[in-house]
Amino acid sequence: MNVLIFIPTYNEADNILILLDKIFKIDDKFRVLLVDDDSPDGTAEIVRKAYDEDRVKVIVRKGKRGRGYAGIYGFRKALEIGFDRLVEMDGDLSHSPEFLPALLKESEKYDIIIGSRFVKGGKDKERGFLREFISFFAREYISLALGLKVKDITSGFRVFKPEVIEKILPNLTASDPFIVAESLYWANRYGFSIKEVPIYFYNRQKGNSKLNAKILITYLFKVVKLAVKGNKVKISF
Repeated sequence: MNVLIFIPTYNEADNILILLDKIFKIDDKFRVLLVDDDSPDGTAEIVRKAYDEDRVKVIVRKGKRGRGYAGIYGFRKALEIGFDRLVEMDGDLSHSPEFLPALLKESEKYDIIIGSRFVKGGKDKERGFLREFISFFAREYISLALGLKVKDITSGFRVFKPEVIEKILPNLTASDPFIVAESLYWANRYGFSIKEVPIYFYNRQKGNSKLNAKILITYLFKVVKLAVKGNKVKISF
């Protein structure tokens, strides 16, 4: 199986080489596409010095930064490179490569696999009560409003078949982390199958988290806009 791992990064100099080492210990045949938002801490250059381009392709985006922009760009580049399975994961060590074999195995039966904290066997490590409460409320609201039967709708640890990316890419517009929910919404509208597989989610090892309560709350407003927009689009299979 041709597995391409897409990692969007911004200021992950302290974490990225540790993550890549863990990935290649799982399978040294994996390829990595790293899309960096011109990190001031030199994330991209650190990776370029450590790995050949045929193993880890590093692309530095210029212009507007944003998780959504990086996601759309990364999906487009991944299709150009080619893959049987595209794994999307964060670069801050919150997504552990130890779960890759289980996610990829399930991808033989489903179009999208989500590494989920909130199904049986999953765990969200070291999260405070307030953030856990806000996150729970936001997830439940988003899932209900978008008609998605997904418990961990904000998980960025996922596996896609190429036909999913090809179909949903023209509809993606989010500039921020909302792209995670947006992409699932469109995949569901097009009838692709989704399966959640349990993972442990760890707080980032070093640096500052880019996802916070304020971002989660803004999702509540973006969900309505997406649902209204989506209902106006005629879906062709």
